Amino acid sequence: MPEAVIDLLPVISVLATAMAMGRLQTLSELSIMRVCGVSIWRLAGLAMVPGMLIALLGLAVLQWGLPNMYQQPERVVGASLGESGLWHPQHGLWLRQDNQFLNVADLELGRFPVGIDIYQFSATGQMVDHTFARRGLVQADGRWLLSDVTTTTYQPTFERRQTDTLMWSSFLSERQLSLLLNPPASLSLTDLWQYVAGLKSRDQPHAEFELVLWQRLAIPLACVAMILAAMATAAVPLKSRVIGVRIVGALVLGLSFQLLTELGAYLGLLMGWPAIPVALGPPAALILLSIGLVAKAR
Repeated sequence: MPEAVIDLLPVISVLATAMAMGRLQTLSELSIMRVCGVSIWRLAGLAMVPGMLIALLGLAVLQWGLPNMYQQPERVVGASLGESGLWHPQHGLWLRQDNQFLNVADLELGRFPVGIDIYQFSATGQMVDHTFARRGLVQADGRWLLSDVTTTTYQPTFERRQTDTLMWSSFLSERQLSLLLNPPASLSLTDLWQYVAGLKSRDQPHAEFELVLWQRLAIPLACVAMILAAMATAAVPLKSRVIGVRIVGALVLGLSFQLLTELGAYLGLLMGWPAIPVALGPPAALILLSIGLVAKAR
C-alpha cells in the first residue's frame, strides 16, 4: 500500500495543484495576484515547495521505511516454509529435504545468499559430502550459481575440490524461493543501486531492477512535471462555473501520464531500451511542454 501511494505522487501533485489554483480563481484571488504583478512563475515556485517536500518524503520512505515492511528471513521461515525450515539469529537459515540440508548464513541486499553450506547424508546418517560456497546467485530457473566453492567428499573416499563456480539444482520449491528472496520493490534505493551494479558486473539480466531504480529516482521530476502542467492550465483564465472541468482535466492528465509511463516502461523492457531514458524521458518531455505552455499564457 505505501509503495502504491508513492507511485501515485505525481497524480496527487497535479490534482492538489489544480484544486488549489481552482479555489484561488473561484475567489478571484488568482486574478488579483496577477494584477498586482505576481507572475505565474512565482506561483509555480510556491506550488513546488509542498510538492517537492512530499516527493522527498516519498523517497525517504522508499529508502528507510518500505524495506522494513517486507518479510525478513526470520519472519518467512515459520509456517511459510513448513516444518523443514528453521531460522536461528546466529546460525542463519536451515532447510531440509530428505537427506540433504541447506544452511544460508545471510542474505545480502535481501537477494544474495552468502555463507552457503550444503550437507548430503546417507540413509544411515553418515555424511556423504559437504559443499561450501561463499556466495550464490539465484537464477530464473531456480538453480543457484555458487561462487568460490569448496566440495569435500567423505564416502567412499575422502576428497576435497575447489572450483570458482558451481551450478547447484536447489530443492527449494517455487513458493519457498519466492518467500526467501525479497522482490525488487522491497529493496532500499542504495541496496537497489548496489544490486544493479552487482548484476552488471556478473553480466546477469538487470533491466527490470534498473528500471525500478530509475523510476523511483524520477518521482521528484514527475511531481515537478505534474505541478507545471497544472500551473499551465491555471494560467488560462476560466469562468468559475467550469472550475470543476479543470480539476477533472487535471485528474485525467495525471492518470493518463501514469498509464503512459507504465506502458512505456513495459515497452522499454520488451524492446531492451536503456532504463534512464525510459524512466526520465516522459517527465522531462512534460516539463518542457508545460514550460512552453506557461510561457505562452504569460
